[in-house]
Formats: sequence, C-alpha cells, structure tokens
Amino acid sequence: MAGADPVTAKVAPAEKEETPRSRGLRVWLPKHRRFITWIVVVLLLSLIGTMLGPGWNPQPMDAVIQPETADTQITTAAPTAQVGTYEVTTKVLTFTLSDGSTNVAKVMRPVGLEGELPGMVFVHGTGTDSIDSFNEEAERIASTGIVTMVPQKRVANYTTTHRDYVALAIDYEDALEKLRQQPGVAPNQVGLYAVSEGCFVAPIIAARNPNVAYVAFVSAPVLPIRQQGGFAADAYLREIGAPIQVINAIPKLLGNDFGEEDFRYIDFDPGPYEAQITAPVMMLYGTGDNSMPIIQGPLIMAEHLREAGNRNLTLRYYRDADHGLRVGPLGERQLVLTAMQDVADWVNGMPYTANSLPQVAGAQPVQQYQAGAVHAVPNFLNGNVILGAMGLAVALALLVLILELVGLIRIRGRALAQYAGSGKALNLSLLWIIATWILYLWYLLVIARIALNYGQDRLVVQGGYLGIQICALLAAWWFVRWIYRWFYGRRRGARSAPEPAATLAADGAPECPARMNAYGHVVSIVALVSQVLFFVTLGYWNAFPAIL
Repeated sequence: MAGADPVTAKVAPAEKEETPRSRGLRVWLPKHRRFITWIVVVLLLSLIGTMLGPGWNPQPMDAVIQPETADTQITTAAPTAQVGTYEVTTKVLTFTLSDGSTNVAKVMRPVGLEGELPGMVFVHGTGTDSIDSFNEEAERIASTGIVTMVPQKRVANYTTTHRDYVALAIDYEDALEKLRQQPGVAPNQVGLYAVSEGCFVAPIIAARNPNVAYVAFVSAPVLPIRQQGGFAADAYLREIGAPIQVINAIPKLLGNDFGEEDFRYIDFDPGPYEAQITAPVMMLYGTGDNSMPIIQGPLIMAEHLREAGNRNLTLRYYRDADHGLRVGPLGERQLVLTAMQDVADWVNGMPYTANSLPQVAGAQPVQQYQAGAVHAVPNFLNGNVILGAMGLAVALALLVLILELVGLIRIRGRALAQYAGSGKALNLSLLWIIATWILYLWYLLVIARIALNYGQDRLVVQGGYLGIQICALLAAWWFVRWIYRWFYGRRRGARSAPEPAATLAADGAPECPARMNAYGHVVSIVALVSQVLFFVTLGYWNAFPAIL
C-alpha cells in the first residue's frame, strides 16, 4: 500500500493471528479470577472435611439370632401369678450407705402373700435417678408376688463429663443388702433389674456379690458407650435418611480424647465383669430400638458368660418396642406388659427357669451394621482444639463488631475507620458465614430430635442439608468478593495519589471513595482470622459439598 508504514504493515498480521487462540485464557482468567478463586476455596474446604479426621466405615452385621418361637412366654415348672394378681402396697425406706450417708428407696410389696418372697432391685439408666422412675414397671412386677425396690440414684458425683460406675455399684449393692434384710423377703432370691446404662453397673455388683440371685438386663449396651454411641448415631441417622456427609462426621465427635478426667466413662468396658457373672441372666430388647446392638450385644454377653461357665442366658425380643420396652405412637407409648409378665415368670419360676427353653424367643431382631471401634481423632483436631477454634472465631467476630462501631466515630469530619469501599463486603461476608453456622447448628438439633423421636421428615433432613451447603457456598463467594475488594483498597491506600477511575476499572478494582487507613486494615485482619476459623471448622464438619 502506498505510503504505508512498513513497521505497521508487519505488526498488524501478527496481532490478527494471535486473537483467536493465544488471547483466550489470558482474557478469560483475569475476567473470572474471583470465580476461579471461589472454586479453589470451596475445593480446599471440601477437602478439609474429607481428608481430616478419622474415617467412618461400619461393617455389615453378618451374624444373626433366630428366635425359636414368636411366643415370649417363659416356661415354668409350676403356674406363676399373672400381672395384676395381687394388690400392691408402697413404702419409702431410709437406709445407710457404706460411706455413712443416707439414701431412700421405694419398696412395693404384694398384699395377701405369706412366707418369704423374691426381691428385685431396679438399677437406673441415663436420665433417671428418682425412686419414682420405675413406678409402672415395679408395680406390675410386684403384683405377681415379687417385692420390688427402686433406690434413689446418687447424682452428686454423676455428671455429663464424669461418672463412676464402680461407686454407683456400691450404692446399689447397699440397696440390695437392705432389701435382703426386709421381713418377708427371701434373702437368697434377690436380684437386679438393670436398664440401659444401668447394665454397666449391674455386672459389677453381680461379679463380686454372690448374693445376687439373678440379673435382668433391659436394653443393654454391652459394648462401651463410645462404640455403642457411634452405632446408635449411625443407625438413627440412616433411619431418617441423613446425608452421608453428616453420617461421616460421627467419629469426628466420638473419636475425641477429652482429657484425663472428662468423659472417661464412655470407654468403660463391662466385659470383664460380665465374664464373672454366675447368676442366671435374662436380656430383653425391643426390635424398634435403634440405639442398641440388639444382635451383637447378646452374642457378646453369651461369650462372656461362657467364660464364667454360665450358660443360663434367656433372651427375649418384643416387636416394635423402643428402648424403654414401650410401643405405640409418640406421646402415647405404653409399656409392653408381656415383657413385665415374662420377667416376673422368670423370677418366680427360679431355679427351673434359669435355663428353661426356649432360650431365644420373640420377634425377629434386625441389626444392619456392627458396632465397631471408633478411631481416635488426631490430637491437633481433638474436641478442645475444634471448640477453641470456634470460640476464638466467635470472639473475634464480636471484636470486629466493636471495632466497627468505634470506627464510626468521626474525627475532623471523617470516620475513624476507612475501608476504601470494602466495608460493606466485609460485613456481608462475616454475616453469611455466621448465618451458615447458626443454620448448621439448628439443623443438627432438628435432625437429632427427629431421630430420637423415631420420626421421618426427608424434606427437612435432606432439604435442610442442601440449604446449608448453598449457604456455605454463598458465604465462600462473599468471602472471596470481600478479599478482592480489600486487596484493591489496600493497593489504593499504598499509592501516593489516587489513580484515575478508568485505570482502576481496567484492573478489575471497584471505584473507591477514599484510601484504606491503618484502622481499616486492623479491622479487616481481625475479620479475616475470624472468617478463616469459621470456614475451616465448617469445612471440617462436612458442610461443603464432598468431592471425594
């Protein structure tokens, strides 16, 4: 072309040739770097939940227990009284314990019977301690000709974090001796009726006290609480259809070492004591009880009893009964009277019923998974560390609020805190992560209530978790947006003079009304640490979509 610049003529074709390919990523990446950063942040937080902490992989329960008959009736050598045969009188006794302190107990006695009668001491489980805790069970059994006693459980040294089963066993042993000394009670026919956690206490008494005539275990865990608790949580969550991410978080809670003193009782193993029981044993379970290993427990108990040369184990299952041997709709559950009759027949029929057939009867039990060991959480992720991190995150968030309020103070017409346009993003980011954590905690409480009440609500269980994931993703998005705004505000504050708005926009930075000052940086740094802690702990508890 005439008059054309030879240099321009050579460069122009090169620019045209570069446009379709070489400029593709170089144009796309700068335009979408916040999106890419968000993806990376989400992936990292998801990996925290997947990779950190112990794994959870319960094994299927291969062993089965097949009842010999659906009829749970106990075969006796001679007819025994039916529930309700005798009227019952009630008396409250005061007696002295081994350590010199006093205790009370409610004793129920059948009316109209002469001679010495069998006796039964009730051993409380978790959540019960009163002499009125077993009123219905004690009265029903007493109406068949058995003297029942429900002692007060001493709770002065019984807390959420500390429980001494051996000390509790001494108290119940004192109650047993008191009942054996009562007029009209056959001292060689007094035994124990232990419920749930009480099944850790009863073996201690029976192992070292030859005066225990029998032990009836109702809804016995058999395994240590850490293992049984993991099994129960897994079973409950699977039953209500909880997401696998929530189920996989179980060992992150139960696998903690809580210190020298706290929660030591959750590893208490009653096995060595069960292996010393020579008295006849009866075990009763409801097939609707998801919290207990209703097949694994009796198999382990039978093995322990054999170590003591004891084959007198009678096992009964009651269709659809819950942990307290009750059936019916929520709020209207009724005690299974057949179970009370079976216990009474078993006690009244001694010694014939100690090993009478059938040994196993009732509804077919089902246990899908084994209750296995819960792997330990690494020390750097134990409960105190995680709780400390969450507590620090909350404290720093409150500090941000205080600092922001102080930053509103105006000096010479200007606010003390200058954020260079990132203040709004900071607050939205912090609010989103806090709201996500609140929603997550609320969700855990709701599904716990659904599970413990044997309820079903897939919309809440599945939809609620989906909502948490969406909130977590949005919180991460606002976090990334704020980081970028802070970065550009920091760059602006570092320059000696403001650059033209057009130049800033080309760099991807928002237009800023003023430089970010030192106070704004301090608030931002505190907010950053707070949010990082919130995000890491949220990721640890599997709130982000899993990628592995």
